[in-house]
Amino acid sequence: MEITLRKGTEADAELIVNYLKKLAEYEKLGDVCNITPEKLKKLMNEENGVRAVIAENNGVPVGMMTWYTYKIATFSGKRVFYIEDVFIEADKRGSGIGTALFAEAKRLASELGCARLEWKCLDWNTSAQKFYSNIGGEISDDGWLTYTLNLN
Repeated sequence: MEITLRKGTEADAELIVNYLKKLAEYEKLGDVCNITPEKLKKLMNEENGVRAVIAENNGVPVGMMTWYTYKIATFSGKRVFYIEDVFIEADKRGSGIGTALFAEAKRLASELGCARLEWKCLDWNTSAQKFYSNIGGEISDDGWLTYTLNLN
């Protein structure tokens, strides 16, 4: 399988939204995924808005990653590269696409001068946890708890 990666653009908004909806269904969160291509395009045009990488096999999309630099690590004076979503078509998983997407994330983060990469994983998704461990990802054990306050 020949994997190529390219920058996602507004022209990919429908594809990305389709992948986001598939990801939400997989994560049992389909009922809260109400993104539209129009909303995504707006987010893509913001200064620190969402960015995407599209993975293709012989020109056919097989997966994607969305990311943004969402906060600043003030102690280092650098931004943090946050991977929001990774989705790979079920029949293409295990073929190196995830490894390629994370290598691209590391490259982009380095190019942007970021302090680190961050992402989250659901506690029941053991296959993703194994993959993340295999690529060198570590569960944060820095004593900080992540809290959220929903605004909807």
